[in-house]
Amino acid sequence: MSGTPRVIPDVEACIDCGGCEVACMRTWELPESSDRIEIVTHNEGEEGGRFNDGETSVPMPCFHCAEAPCIDVCPTDAVSRDENGLVQLDEDKCIGCTYCAWACPFGAPQFPEEGDSTGGAGTMDKCTLCVDRLEEDDEPACVSECATDALVFGTPEQISTEFREKRSEDIFSGGLDQVVFGGD
Repeated sequence: MSGTPRVIPDVEACIDCGGCEVACMRTWELPESSDRIEIVTHNEGEEGGRFNDGETSVPMPCFHCAEAPCIDVCPTDAVSRDENGLVQLDEDKCIGCTYCAWACPFGAPQFPEEGDSTGGAGTMDKCTLCVDRLEEDDEPACVSECATDALVFGTPEQISTEFREKRSEDIFSGGLDQVVFGGD
């Protein structure tokens, strides 16, 4: 599982331009209500940087976690791993209970349209890591459209190497790195 590719944000490079969000919506012809990737702003308007309580923009896709809590809580097995280790959704099995949204510490599961479902939320939608593009040897749309290279794509080893070379800080704290990357 440790070789499963992921997209991890380099928060020091994100300028909150929204290019990643637009690339995802355009590539997959998603409605505006879709947030397969969403830029979240912390400490809005505060001076300083990410690691000293200043305003920080963080692109938040699904991290396809090694220890994905969304898989553990799904009562219908709608959320599972594909043959590449990516966390994927079978929309036909989703009942809209929203357990996955409650379990995910990153807010990846989205419910863009209210509908006739158990929780009234409609069916879940989430980042697929552009699995169709990966099969064509392309990188995810959000990564290819990011103007500042704030989205790093690769295996955990490749991502770690790139962050060390950039001397960028790790965004995961409080054990969240174990959720995303597992115990390796």
